[in-house]
Formats: sequence, C-alpha cells, structure tokens
Amino acid sequence: MTFTVLSDNDVKHILRNLTQSDTSTLVEALENALVRYSSQGEQQYQPHRAVVSRPDGQVSLFMLATTEQSIGVKIVGIAPASKLTSADPNVAPPPALRSALTLCDAEGQAIGVLNAAELTAFRTALGSMLLFRLRKNVQNLVVFGAGKQALWHIRLAILLQGDKIKNITVVNRSQKRTEALFDDLRGEAQAPWPSHISLKAFQDGTDDLESLVQEADALFCTTPSTKPLFPTIFLSSEIARKKTRFISAIGSYRLDMAEIDPELLKDIVDISGSFANQVWEGYITVDTRDGCLQEAGELVSAGIDPKKMLEVGNIFEGKLEPAQKEWLESGFVMYKSVGVGVMDIAIGQALLQLAPSKNVGMSMESF
Repeated sequence: MTFTVLSDNDVKHILRNLTQSDTSTLVEALENALVRYSSQGEQQYQPHRAVVSRPDGQVSLFMLATTEQSIGVKIVGIAPASKLTSADPNVAPPPALRSALTLCDAEGQAIGVLNAAELTAFRTALGSMLLFRLRKNVQNLVVFGAGKQALWHIRLAILLQGDKIKNITVVNRSQKRTEALFDDLRGEAQAPWPSHISLKAFQDGTDDLESLVQEADALFCTTPSTKPLFPTIFLSSEIARKKTRFISAIGSYRLDMAEIDPELLKDIVDISGSFANQVWEGYITVDTRDGCLQEAGELVSAGIDPKKMLEVGNIFEGKLEPAQKEWLESGFVMYKSVGVGVMDIAIGQALLQLAPSKNVGMSMESF
C-alpha cells in the first residue's frame, strides 16, 4: 500500500489552490464524518484524548480517532505561555501549536503522515462553514483574531458565500499581524481578492466595537482568549435584537478560556429569554457535546445543559424540519467547536487523495 508524506508546504499548496469541486468534496467528507460520529454510533468508538502537562508549562495532546476504515492519531505540542509573549504586540510570537497527523488503515498499516498545523486550522474553519454556508444574510463579517484560524474562516467564507459578502472587518490588537493576514489573503490566494468585498482592520480607540458587532451578520471568534471578546449587552439590547446573526467560537479550548460571554449563552438557551423568537428551541450548536463539556470554558462556566447542545452531525442526519431550516438560515445561531479526531481523519484522508492531482507529497510503495 502506498505511503504518503505531506509537509506543511504540501498541505498549504493543496489547500490554497482548492477548486470549487475540491471544496465541495472536503465539505462532504467532513459533514459525513460528523453525521457518523453523532448519528450512526461512531462516537462510542472514539478514545478520549490524552493530555500530558509538564512543570515548565509544555502541554502535549494525543488526539486519537477511529472509523470502520481508518485509525488516526494527531500529536499536538502546545508551547509554554512564557515562550509566546512579547513586549511588542507587533512582533508575531512563534506558533503556539505544532502538530502531526498519522493515518493507518483499519488493520494498522500506515498510509500517511501529514504536518497538521494548516490542516487543523482548515478543518476547524470548515466545521464552522457547515452551518455558515446555509446563511441567507452574510453581507457583514467580523473576525476576531489574525492567525491561521482567521485566515481560513475568511477564505472559506469567500469560497462558499463570496457573492453575498460585502464587508470583512478584522479585530486584532497587533497591527502587524493584521497586515500580514491581509497580505496573505490578497497575495497568495489562487484567485484575486474579490473587488466587491471591503477588507479592513478595526481601529481600537477610533472605531466603535459595539456598533461593529451589532451590524455584523456573522462573527468568527478565533482567539485563545480568557475573557469574553464583547459583553452580552452588545447583542441583547433592543437595537441589537432587530437582526439575527451567526456566531462561530472556535478559539478557546480550555476551561479557563472564554471568547463568548457566559451570560449571553445563558440568554440564548433560555426559551423565555431575549432571543426566544430567534433561536430554535434554545439550542447552541456544537461539533462534539462531550468535548465541549470537558473543554469549552464558556459553556461550562455558563452551566449550559448538555441537552441544549445540538451536535452538527445530528443536524445533517436527515431532512431538516421547516422551523429548524428557517433558524439555520435566518435565526440566531451560536456554534462552539473544540475539535474531534474524526474531523482530522476525514480531512487528512481527503488531502492524501488530492495530493497526486496537485503534484505534491512524497510517496513510497511500502512502509
């Protein structure tokens, strides 16, 4: 069996040169993986991730996953916070996360190894897109953060809904990192930047964050923040509730982190609360309920009932109810993701299959 190695540059080359057909293939692969996970009994065969914390602050994650056809493990190294800080906010810190994904067939025969840094950012953003692609109103997008997750949320949003988008605003404290993100978006994408889409940076101290959040049709939160990015009142006021939004929060991954105000989450799930007529049965959507209960700081601190966490895989298992469809297209949808191993397997396998047509990777007939 052929064994393939994809470096970081190989993965980037594939992902940054995706055709519409390629993107559709990846969307379908991820959707199917989450449906099997949530609705077809695959969740019971997923091992718990292992976490090792060392005295110096170094954290290692071992994210395991299985399917009927595959076995996979992603090894993630998280650098100590002391190595990621800088006195100058315009100096980009080294990568906080480094990772590698190993894939085997069901019998344990290795079929590939991929550098997973770009893959992880991509599959996480693609998870957000499963619901975002259904939205009717997406003219104004707000993105918190300027890293890989921000990059892929923007790129995929344009690939899937670009004809509807008019404005994208990035909120990030580092002007240098924001400018680097803009250069990346405008300079390395396969297609030129769409002329009808305005791309701008939020100017702290000059621009009004409350107005920006209220005018947004979709907010992508991609930061490892330990404090909410904006207060509940920004969205719960009478003025703010005149429109609905899609919010994706994928940046926080520990119990001490929170991008979304827990008070906002409490209000969302309250069937008699401020958003009762905008949220279908008071649900918050998630990629994995169990994962969020262990790692989603804002959901846990808000005390959200697990029964109010609706997995994306359950949403796409069959035909949508009319009320559910209307909610996903035009209501207030909150999506929280902490990641699950089957997402890595699904996208990793798809990239291995795309590699030959993109003329990248190193292959050998046996391993």
